[in-house]
Amino acid sequence: MLLHAFQLFEQTKGVQVGFGFAGLICVLIWPLLRSYRGAVATQSAGAAAFAVHFALLGSPTASAMCLISFAQLLFTASIKDRKAMVTLYAATVVLMAVLLAFTWHGTPSLLVAFGSIAGTAARLQRSTVRMKTFFLIGAPFWLAHNLLLGAPLALGVDVVSIIGNSASLLRLSKRSAWTITSTLRCVSALARRGRHLLARAQIVGPSLPELGQSALV
Repeated sequence: MLLHAFQLFEQTKGVQVGFGFAGLICVLIWPLLRSYRGAVATQSAGAAAFAVHFALLGSPTASAMCLISFAQLLFTASIKDRKAMVTLYAATVVLMAVLLAFTWHGTPSLLVAFGSIAGTAARLQRSTVRMKTFFLIGAPFWLAHNLLLGAPLALGVDVVSIIGNSASLLRLSKRSAWTITSTLRCVSALARRGRHLLARAQIVGPSLPELGQSALV
């Protein structure tokens, strides 16, 4: 069985690297695009590519969350009504919780969950500063997950995200009323939410895989 698993890994290694490179390229080029639809389409393609990349690397939670990001990007590009978009985003958060239960595999799943919550909050923001701040908050969670997973191409995305959003926030802070106090409030709010989710995960964590299995019966 171990030999078969190793052979399967070797067969899919080139594929997962290819999808990882495709996702990284999408992340690098979408900020350069002038067309909004083109930028969203490129972001969506990157999310889909990393969904396959993470699935082949053995991180089903990360793969599922990338697919949710893909759906959220499509909602953002195609839906103009704010209430409808918030409702659909709320539905994706519920789906996120269900998929987290089905794909739970300990700390990596928890890190992905925190990063995805921050990403979801970022996409709902109307303020560019708040959006970039939430993306910056979520990046370390993905960074930690990708370090645990051993995914250098995904780590490249994290580095680009942290450097790009940090530089952009510094630039925007000179032209707006955004202060360090506001940033700390966002961080504090997410930290409180993270502690709450972590406490719940410690309580129900062992039963999460059982929940996924029982739902399949």
